[in-house]
Amino acid sequence: MPRIQPTRFVFQPVQLVRPCEIVAFRISEAVRAGDVRVGERLPSEQNLSEQLGVSRPTLREAIKLLAQAGIVRVLPGSSGGIFVTSEAIPPELCGLPLPELPMQDIAGVMEARRLIEPHVARLAAAYATPADFESMRDAVRLSEQTDLRYRKRRITEEGVQLMTIASTRFNIAVARATQNSVLVQMMEILVRRMEPVRMLAVRELPDVTLSTRTLASSLAAIESGDPELIDRATTERIGLLEAAWERATGQRLRRRPVLQRLAGADPALAASVAAPRRKPAVRKRA
Repeated sequence: MPRIQPTRFVFQPVQLVRPCEIVAFRISEAVRAGDVRVGERLPSEQNLSEQLGVSRPTLREAIKLLAQAGIVRVLPGSSGGIFVTSEAIPPELCGLPLPELPMQDIAGVMEARRLIEPHVARLAAAYATPADFESMRDAVRLSEQTDLRYRKRRITEEGVQLMTIASTRFNIAVARATQNSVLVQMMEILVRRMEPVRMLAVRELPDVTLSTRTLASSLAAIESGDPELIDRATTERIGLLEAAWERATGQRLRRRPVLQRLAGADPALAASVAAPRRKPAVRKRA
């Protein structure tokens, strides 16, 4: 029998995650999405461990991780407990580790957003409950409160984090409003991929009120239920982020012809995809 050569496929390293880290991810995701707010007290250790389906020692290790990150604070005594102290979630506690994404692949993430988000927003308009709309409004209010603090001065890192949290919460609220768990999972991955870019873009915005205005426009469009308004507002939001990213990095995002063909049946989406840049013709010397 001839010798068979091994496959050339290269396996990616496995990122091992401890049970306590998974518990910490679950709690921090609730804070990040606005389900649990700063100042609120988490359930008792016994109740929380039962809700999460883990042992109390595992929960204690998770709380220790969150306390070290400044997300919660544990106070002793009968009036004590586990209190949420910060909404700023470090990347390592945002969820299960994702494979590393090279900077040049950010263009692919943004293309995915342009293809997916307008349709997610349309579905949200069709199925959102009053509670879903209130979650979207809460995110817009957080953005409004933040930009009021920085209209006449340079935005700080705290402000950048708060603006990013507002945008993240809005995106998660819109995804949840679709009542489609698969879309929620897809959007959560996209949001996590985009957060570093969004923070970079917010720092580059000439006026942070632009971010709030596009967020409010998206909310108004979804509330109206008008598909054209929804598409226009969603692509405007994405375009603002893309333009800021291009200014910050000095790189041009790709505009692939295949996207125009895929979006051909949707005029609003097709219009949002810019034509590919052609290389200038080289004139031959006579």
